Amino acid sequence: MDERKLFTEQMDKLIKYGRENGNLVTKADVDTYFKDLPFDDEKKQLIYNFLYDARIGVDEPFDFDEVLDEEDVDFLQMYIDELQDVKKYNIKEKHDILKRFASGENALKDSVIESYLHDIVEMSKLYTGSGVPIEDLIGEGNVALAVILESLDPRSSAKELDGFITDSIMTAMEELLYDDNNEAAKNNTWAENANEVLDKAKDLYETLQRKVSIEELCKYGDFEEDFIKQVLQITGGIEIIDYKP
Repeated sequence: MDERKLFTEQMDKLIKYGRENGNLVTKADVDTYFKDLPFDDEKKQLIYNFLYDARIGVDEPFDFDEVLDEEDVDFLQMYIDELQDVKKYNIKEKHDILKRFASGENALKDSVIESYLHDIVEMSKLYTGSGVPIEDLIGEGNVALAVILESLDPRSSAKELDGFITDSIMTAMEELLYDDNNEAAKNNTWAENANEVLDKAKDLYETLQRKVSIEELCKYGDFEEDFIKQVLQITGGIEIIDYKP
């Protein structure tokens, strides 16, 4: 197998194991997962960096305080305080009510939701520091939980149902991150293109020694006319470009 592909596969497996193990792996685990690959100190540090980005601690629990900003800390404390009166279910209790609910005991729905509220907080911490407020991550997780309870398969075991719900909640959070980061990428691209318009206009102005028209700038920089007008509207107009809104 290609070395790079094997590294990626083992990294995915190690992160999955770490999440199932309370966001914690040992250095011995790292050595075991990558025993079939050339393994020097540089690659080992790369793996530790990947684990840090995935919010997984090595030999000691991950310190989420390192990646929480002040606003997240304040909200998290407030939310945890609100959950103080919500029962924390052990795994046996959770699986029992989950299986009974999936089998048709609809009156247990609120109890099933309660059994995941504390878990959703812990899941949200996995994605902190990625640009999305923890409040939004928790909200997305709670919505995903309510939706997914409508489509449980009563034929599945309690463990399978628990895994399905957990994966669905985490997927919802990841999609929220993707959408947010994708929007940020679009904004960055727009800003970069806008700066290019200004740079090209300056170059053309220095060449022609006069104001440049939008048509000339379109041809010179291969820009769309509407985009140039957007830039000019947002910037309030640029002296070297002949433009009247």
